[in-house]
Amino acid sequence: MERRPAQPISAADLRRAAEKRLSQRRHRPAGDAADTARLVHELQVHQIELEMQNEELQLARDAVEAGLEKYSDLYDFAPVGCLTLDREGRIREVNLTATALFGVERTRLLGRTLGHSLPGDDQAVLAGFLERTFLNRAREYCEVTLLRSEGSPIPVRIEATATASGRECRTAMTDITESRQAESYRFLLGKLESAGHLAGGLARDYGELLATILLNLEQAQTLTPPGQDYLAQRIDAANQAALVAQGLTHELIALAPEPKPAKTRFPLEPLLHACSFMALSGFPVQCTHALPQDLWLVDVDETQLKQAIRILIINARESMPHGGMVSIRAENVVRRPGDLPTLAPGDYVRVSIADAGVGMRKEMEPRIFDPYFSTKPKEGRPGLGLGLSICHTVVRKNGGAIEVESAEGVGTTFHINLPAVRPRTLEGPFPQQRFPQESLAHPTGSDDPSPSEAPSS
Repeated sequence: MERRPAQPISAADLRRAAEKRLSQRRHRPAGDAADTARLVHELQVHQIELEMQNEELQLARDAVEAGLEKYSDLYDFAPVGCLTLDREGRIREVNLTATALFGVERTRLLGRTLGHSLPGDDQAVLAGFLERTFLNRAREYCEVTLLRSEGSPIPVRIEATATASGRECRTAMTDITESRQAESYRFLLGKLESAGHLAGGLARDYGELLATILLNLEQAQTLTPPGQDYLAQRIDAANQAALVAQGLTHELIALAPEPKPAKTRFPLEPLLHACSFMALSGFPVQCTHALPQDLWLVDVDETQLKQAIRILIINARESMPHGGMVSIRAENVVRRPGDLPTLAPGDYVRVSIADAGVGMRKEMEPRIFDPYFSTKPKEGRPGLGLGLSICHTVVRKNGGAIEVESAEGVGTTFHINLPAVRPRTLEGPFPQQRFPQESLAHPTGSDDPSPSEAPSS
């Protein structure tokens, strides 16, 4: 057995020992052919061993490179933004998903402080979050607003844990815009439900009182002596006011959870023409209709839909007090999962009602269906937005969804997605009243809207 040194030999000592052994072999007398063959065999074996070691090293290097490439792909294309931050919040590493959230190139983010991309109030939130992360050595999170180089700010959730060295923390950043919208929508539905219970109950009570008032006014009209024109006019004015109030109570009942819609299948075109004619007649507003001939049937409560459409057209009319154009379009659409979070997949008719009015700011859009919010002040006080709240409730109860697009100074467009059926077959009678397909120009007038018209937001 070959003896091994007790202590490790340095590379320099090993080199000198090898050179000495080689010098001794050069002065050794040449052996026979068998020794030469044995030496050649050993050299060949060593050469093959080196080749095998090189192959193993190459395979190991390829495996490391493949693993690194896989890690890089997983890191860069992870569904959340991944960052490495130091104690001061400087970005040391960042993946492609995070760069997309920031809207800048990766090279511009490295070395940059994360707080520079947050508003002033959120910078203090981030500072406290980093302090807790490094102090507690546990998973921490915070929610802040990310200021992007292009586009509007987005809310993000940041989660982090400190590394073992305590000098850096691994951070995950997620866009929570959709979850915030879903939370706002659930909050809105809660408000609409509570307002619906209140409004529905009050409307029914007032409806009973108004029915009694109308009955007494009708009797008073029959008992008015001849020649009492002034008294007859006063009774008639009271009767008209009571009819308007009764119409409003009917509109408020639509906010109540009950009754459920009485759905029927019918063509939409006559209803759209009738609603636009009634809502715009006597006002300096024109209306155009773009309704394809192959429009599917809608499967909704006809009375409730008339109410919702009329509200939106009146809302468009009131946004253009000096006149303008209302555009009504409809199209067949097939909604797939995820197209609209509040809408089930299926066939729909999408009705769009657009005006060229004052529009609204972007931050106001999420609040327009709130029953306690309105863009129209009444006598110096903000009015209740029951018109659009009623519209939202009616569309939702019928299995549809409503969207809004608006730009300040440009106008507003409401999109209503209504459940549809095909092929085109009717269920029951439907009035075939028709109005001109082209632009309807309504003369200027001061006629009051009918009692059945709903208040608009």
